[in-house]
Amino acid sequence: MVLAATLPEQVALEKISEDYYVTLFNPDKMGNAANIAYGGCTVGVGVNAAHQTIKPGYHCYSIMGNYLGPALTDRKLFCKVRRYRDTRTFASRQVEVSQEQDDGTHRPCLILLAEFQVQEPAILFTYSAPSASKYAPAEECPTRDEVANGLVKEGKVSQKMVDVFNTVFGLMARFWECRSPPGNVMSQNLYGMAKHLKTTQDHLPITSKTSAEWVRSKSILTTAAENVSALSFYMDGALSFLPLSFSNLFLQDAAACSTLDFALRLFSNKIDMNQWHIKELRTINGGEGRTYDEAQIWDQQGEMIASMTQQCIMRPHKPKAVKAAL
Repeated sequence: MVLAATLPEQVALEKISEDYYVTLFNPDKMGNAANIAYGGCTVGVGVNAAHQTIKPGYHCYSIMGNYLGPALTDRKLFCKVRRYRDTRTFASRQVEVSQEQDDGTHRPCLILLAEFQVQEPAILFTYSAPSASKYAPAEECPTRDEVANGLVKEGKVSQKMVDVFNTVFGLMARFWECRSPPGNVMSQNLYGMAKHLKTTQDHLPITSKTSAEWVRSKSILTTAAENVSALSFYMDGALSFLPLSFSNLFLQDAAACSTLDFALRLFSNKIDMNQWHIKELRTINGGEGRTYDEAQIWDQQGEMIASMTQQCIMRPHKPKAVKAAL
């Protein structure tokens, strides 16, 4: 199976018929040992499909969706777009992302609603909440590989653990250049894989912890569709298992851990993921077998360009049955 070499390839589409598209490449997996695709692959192509039906001058400002089932990595994704609104100011698109099954039927994986708006002629307010911490510039922060290799040199983790980590999360490293500022929880414990390592935020309640990373695309993104699709692909990352990482736990410590629904809200009409941005993660609520988490992302000027919230399933393992002693 040929994998997409670049992020534009991963979200690229071929038109089958009016408002109906298929991906050029299969989705790829990340953070999952099974034949299940990373959710950002599904969201990214859905967002790209919506953009293909929009007139120039309209900018995406809201993407809300529900995952209906896992996407498999051994087949392509199909996107069916429905046009619900086209006015002088707004456009609304619903996208159903599905995969063809072995019997020829299609099973939906994701349904999303994307909203677009023309540039307003005047702006009354311009403001942006800052990040929870002040971070060192991207150029002064180590890469993910440098952080992991440093842990090996210090004898804190084995090379084998780092090799597994790079395999599990290799998809993000293929498409994005990531750098870790000091105090980043998820780089200190390898996303929770290195459960024995202490972090600089162990003393904080889980809802007070944050983790951040600088990011920019490794490949050139040229259009608004590519940039917003790339942002959608990236923002999905790590939110579903964030509470595990913040608790020095990893994926195998939960029976089920995946995103149920999401809301991605964009605050800029000039998304440019070729430039450095910093994403900050936090978890807000956990209960009833679900967690609620948020990722916010700022440009180098300190302006928040987007926020993604997700509600995720977080199911514990069933307790082992205790055999009765005779």
